[in-house]
Amino acid sequence: MCADQSITAASFAGAWRLVEAYAETAAGRRSFPLGDGTHGLIMYDLEGHMSAQLMGAKRTRFNSRNLADVPLEEFKAAYLGYTSYYGTYTLNVSEKTVTHHVEGALTAGWVGGDQLRYFEFVANCLILKTPPMRTADGSKVVNTLVWRRA
Repeated sequence: MCADQSITAASFAGAWRLVEAYAETAAGRRSFPLGDGTHGLIMYDLEGHMSAQLMGAKRTRFNSRNLADVPLEEFKAAYLGYTSYYGTYTLNVSEKTVTHHVEGALTAGWVGGDQLRYFEFVANCLILKTPPMRTADGSKVVNTLVWRRA
């Protein structure tokens, strides 16, 4: 896919496995918000639907199968080690963006909003980047997700 005009929903359609996920400052310092070795799957269809799942590689299992017995600390750790959302998407090929219109998400504040991603296709990979975002410590990062066709 060399020319931008050749990018369509068909370019995105299918399942993509996460290869790499990191946050990077303007100075080039990288961090791994869900830990190194994050797992994930993103799916797009031709009708404009999408779904994304990301999980930290070191996410621990609950000590009990009965959720009523799971301590709040374990719930918090599980929540912080996972993110998911689904909805529809629109492409803006000239801007090289895909906008995910969130219908449902683990992060309740995302529901009803949009998640803008800049895209690039390199070889058999789809690279998605966020706009610069502020972290808890006030620094700005760009989150990068590298996906390979499943």
